[in-house]
Amino acid sequence: MLKNLKGIIFDVHKTLVDDSGFPRERIWKLLLQSGAKFSMTEYYRLYDDLTKRLFNWAEIGNFIKIREIHKKRLVELYQRYNVKRDIEQDINYLWHSMGESKIYPEVPYVLKFLQKKFKIGLLSNADNDDPLIDILLKKEFLFDVIITSEAAKAYKPKPIIFEKILSEMNCQKHQVIMVGDSQVSDVLGAKNFGIKVAWINRTTEVLREDYPKPGYQISDLRQLIDIIEI
Repeated sequence: MLKNLKGIIFDVHKTLVDDSGFPRERIWKLLLQSGAKFSMTEYYRLYDDLTKRLFNWAEIGNFIKIREIHKKRLVELYQRYNVKRDIEQDINYLWHSMGESKIYPEVPYVLKFLQKKFKIGLLSNADNDDPLIDILLKKEFLFDVIITSEAAKAYKPKPIIFEKILSEMNCQKHQVIMVGDSQVSDVLGAKNFGIKVAWINRTTEVLREDYPKPGYQISDLRQLIDIIEI
């Protein structure tokens, strides 16, 4: 059981908010509407390959906004299928449609419970106007600190973004735990920085052997309450 914690840092995507599959299916429909000819298997493979390459946080050089990375992927897909569409109009549609994502069912209870004793931070590879963060704020969840990659001009797993949230929360490394789903951004990033990690693995993903092991592995945020001394 974890003792003497002062703060808990949460990731957003696939940790607090379920954006599974976004925006793969919506782009697929846009391509079909434009008359593109392709197999579902081919499209999924191309989409997943582009996503893996473009959203490789540890390898991105100069900082750019997440929206621009989404745009790069869309441009490459349209070029691949020779589709002529208004990129800005479509990226606006895709961006705002993220607001239809759902908060995981246990989140309201867990956040309300933990906020009674701990400082709660959000740390996300996201733009300042990220629709998923907006979903949480519209539900009136209270966070002591929110740090986005746009605000830090860096992405997890880089140390600077972890330094920024610790400074804003007025916490030391040993006083917090990072809770997130990404093996790269959350597990590797936090562990390398010296922060304890609870990896939320909702999909029974296998941990890479070359990555550090998280201190805790959970499949539901309610399990976090069981490992923290309240």
